[in-house]
Amino acid sequence: MKTQHLTWTQEYLQNCRQMNKSTLTIKNYRADLFKFINWFELTHNATIDKANGNTVTEYKSFLTTGGTVFKKNGTLKICLFFLKKNFLKIWGFLLKKPLNFDQNPRPVMLQKPLSVSSRRRHLSSVKNYFEYLKQVNEDKSGLFLKNPVKTKLHAIKLKDIDVQSTRLLTADDWSKISESVYRLRLKLIVNLLYWGGLRISELANLKTSNFDELNQTITFARKGGYIHVLKVQKARKIFTLFKAFIATKNNSDVYLFAYKENKPPSDRALYNIIMKILTRANCSKGLSPHSFRKACATNLYRKTKDLLLVRDYLNHHDAKITQSYIDIRVDSS
Repeated sequence: MKTQHLTWTQEYLQNCRQMNKSTLTIKNYRADLFKFINWFELTHNATIDKANGNTVTEYKSFLTTGGTVFKKNGTLKICLFFLKKNFLKIWGFLLKKPLNFDQNPRPVMLQKPLSVSSRRRHLSSVKNYFEYLKQVNEDKSGLFLKNPVKTKLHAIKLKDIDVQSTRLLTADDWSKISESVYRLRLKLIVNLLYWGGLRISELANLKTSNFDELNQTITFARKGGYIHVLKVQKARKIFTLFKAFIATKNNSDVYLFAYKENKPPSDRALYNIIMKILTRANCSKGLSPHSFRKACATNLYRKTKDLLLVRDYLNHHDAKITQSYIDIRVDSS
């Protein structure tokens, strides 16, 4: 990767950290951006400030159909190629033994066709990256005057077959979980998911200092870096579990669910823990950690009939997203 590209990318990812984006989100951004930049360098041999709408169209096609990218050889490499080739032929003739020489360049980038949702995520990462570069450079230079992805991202339409709705955690499932979980740590995890509607990344980064027992609130960074003061449902139950749990912990621990070296657990580790809880409780098939969040939205809406309240509780920017979480056909209370 070109030095300038590496510098721009590192600065952008550092900005994401300062905005309190989750570790998993930053990891995905990094992978998506490295893929795009490597593709651009191999196919255009320029810096990304030269990218335009046509570039994004080419990249979208590359993600859609897949393909192989070969490294382009410069004039010097081509000359060396033919010198080596002819030398080997002569040497092979003198030895009366043919020598094999691979004339085909090695592929340096392989891409399988991606689903519609994956393509949207990739281009969304690139769009946010260019928007950052545009804003940072607008007063410094003439670089990145336009975001080349803006007009292209919405051209990708999601198909129904690509969207798999999250299964709802029903009241019966919650009853099974409540009866089968005994450890304080696990009890606190499932209650924060079910009544607080937290995402896994938010749960992983909770700190003991986020809990305000006097006001019965939890103040923490939501997805995107927004600091949310949550007046949590079932506050008395959750704070009782919280007090009992921290009494068993090391006082030096900063993170609520800290493992070794006082570091937060990874999203994957928490995911595996929750999936084990669902399996041991013999819950409905197809459930995931996000099923708790959907149940939280559904229960709160059934109780209040206030869509905007549910939207703010879950920290959604758009009420249409909140609507997709609410399933009033099933009794999940």
